[in-house]
Amino acid sequence: MKKTLVSTAVFMTIACSAEAGPLDFMQGWTKSNFYMGLLISNSDIDGETGAGQDMSMVNATFGYAFPRGISVEGRLGVGSDEAESMLQDPVSNYAAGMLRYHYTWNNKIMAYAAVGGAARIHSSVVEADTRQSGAAVAFGMNLFGSDQTALNIEYFYMGGEQATKSVGIGFHHYFGK
Repeated sequence: MKKTLVSTAVFMTIACSAEAGPLDFMQGWTKSNFYMGLLISNSDIDGETGAGQDMSMVNATFGYAFPRGISVEGRLGVGSDEAESMLQDPVSNYAAGMLRYHYTWNNKIMAYAAVGGAARIHSSVVEADTRQSGAAVAFGMNLFGSDQTALNIEYFYMGGEQATKSVGIGFHHYFGK
């Protein structure tokens, strides 16, 4: 996995620098293409014995939208089976990097699908501090109340030895229109 990420970064650097200066590819980037979101979800982590662990998760999303409905985004999440220990002693943390495609109807409804990779760290409550990684997939819908802010409904799946499935509701804020 590490070799693949390093190879991709080297290839992208060479490809972007081939016909332009090292940072010329960022000239078209504007802050209006960034978006962020916050999502509260109910998650289930599969255990080794087949029994799952239910928990509540808080997820943060940060992304950049390119033309033609393509976005790249990073996600961070923290979860616990008890609300009072959500930030002090979480049961599960994860980070994900995803490539997302979205389609918008009438500037009011946006459906999207995202795929990428995720890394997860479990505390001793689930599986004695084991680190796992796997593929991640998300399907969601944004219902815009204004030009920039939308209600978000999403299904998120993170694979690996102990798969995680979650369904959540939250919001996305797009800094551009």
